[in-house]
Amino acid sequence: MDDIQDYWLNDVQVGVINEFEHQNASLTAGIIGNYFGQDGKIVGAVSDALKNDTPKFVVANHGWNHEHFDTFSRDEQSALIHNTNQKISDTLGLVPNIFIAPYNAINNDTIISLLDNNMVYLSTNETQDRPPYALSDAAFFRFPAAAEIGDLNTQGTVWVDLNHDQTYAAVLRSIVKYGFAVVLLHPQDYANKRPGLAYDNTINQTQIHELDLLIDKIRNDGYNIVTMDDIPKNAVYDTKYPQWLDHIFALYFKEKISDSEMINSVEYLKSKKIIESSITGGKYPLHRNITTTYFWIGEPADADNQYIDNTASAWDDKWVRHYGGVDDPTNRDQYLPSDFVPKENPFYFALPYNDFNDDGTRKADAYNAVYWSGEKKTWDDSESMLKNRWIEITKGDKTVYAQWEDSGPFVYDDSNYVFGGAPPKNTINHNAGLDVSPAVKDYLNLLHGKNVVSWRFVDFGDVPDGPWKDTITTSQVYRTNH
Repeated sequence: MDDIQDYWLNDVQVGVINEFEHQNASLTAGIIGNYFGQDGKIVGAVSDALKNDTPKFVVANHGWNHEHFDTFSRDEQSALIHNTNQKISDTLGLVPNIFIAPYNAINNDTIISLLDNNMVYLSTNETQDRPPYALSDAAFFRFPAAAEIGDLNTQGTVWVDLNHDQTYAAVLRSIVKYGFAVVLLHPQDYANKRPGLAYDNTINQTQIHELDLLIDKIRNDGYNIVTMDDIPKNAVYDTKYPQWLDHIFALYFKEKISDSEMINSVEYLKSKKIIESSITGGKYPLHRNITTTYFWIGEPADADNQYIDNTASAWDDKWVRHYGGVDDPTNRDQYLPSDFVPKENPFYFALPYNDFNDDGTRKADAYNAVYWSGEKKTWDDSESMLKNRWIEITKGDKTVYAQWEDSGPFVYDDSNYVFGGAPPKNTINHNAGLDVSPAVKDYLNLLHGKNVVSWRFVDFGDVPDGPWKDTITTSQVYRTNH
């Protein structure tokens, strides 16, 4: 969202920020430095949004006076960026690392000035900043806006609103081509309009409804709405599609074909699996470079696990009995304990979130946090939303699949990491964010020390055959006090 500033359409700005919060949708807000800090309504709304863990809200540098940066010298550009960062720091107590270029006007000096000011993310448009765009392993990322909610007409006399289908067509094209889509919106997109370029400081409910429809469409197609700094953790990697689809994209970009024709072309290729499944793999974000430890059913309490034994799990008070014994990591028969055949899947893991409180009631944020909570209107207290779900874990050229059977390591409420783009908040064992069973450890050849993997959730229908499917856990919550 561009053009966050004092006094101008401040009721509309606050209303849009509140709507994103209502929809539990993340938002990146570009602040004009010299026009920010005096309006209590705007500063208060931004400050309140920053305090919330979910949805995530971040602020970006949007210039000092909303100027054309390419008309200034390198030193002048650096000073403008610095001044806005300082103003945001003085007002909000944080320094942004995202720059949204006013008028999309940049040059090589802009890039150097951004690096001099420790900026990490740049957003312009595809015309000013041409692909390719790195999605990982970069110190500086460029994520241009490829979709918008509204824009000036060609004469520059009227602000034109786009409906959600028009915006979504551009979103889909960008995701297929680049692995991400930045959607640009302005306060005037959601203001009631008067003739010319005049606006009332009142919310246009029709456009707010269009925003809701767009958010629903994006989510229903399996994509995540994230802040710009979380794109590298959520982008769709290695998308492959037929070269002739670029011709369709070019025609769409030149407005030679309609939004529906473009959407239908992509949806048809997806339905026929001509576009590879990696694009639909974006349904769940990929968590990269996650430190991983291992544990086992029946593990005794000691210093390595902070004196927390694993005879019971987060959801099963008789975990050892139901599994069939202690899953000894030292005495193995391939991927199984050598002393018995497990009654449940030996390929299991723990992530640092539990959908239940200690007293057995459902966590208040579970319905909003858990991706698949909408599979049921209500969940009975005897059924966990999480137990037995699957993830894909990759280290190097090896990939394994496992079921969720416990909560940890050490943290049990980290929804921003497990169901978002935040890093693990656990600080023990090199900020470990995943605990895996001996079978998973052996399959991936994890060694003692700091093991780093990538993982993502997968639906059962996408789990391929393998030793992880020899025995599948189906048991649900078991509590001895119930």
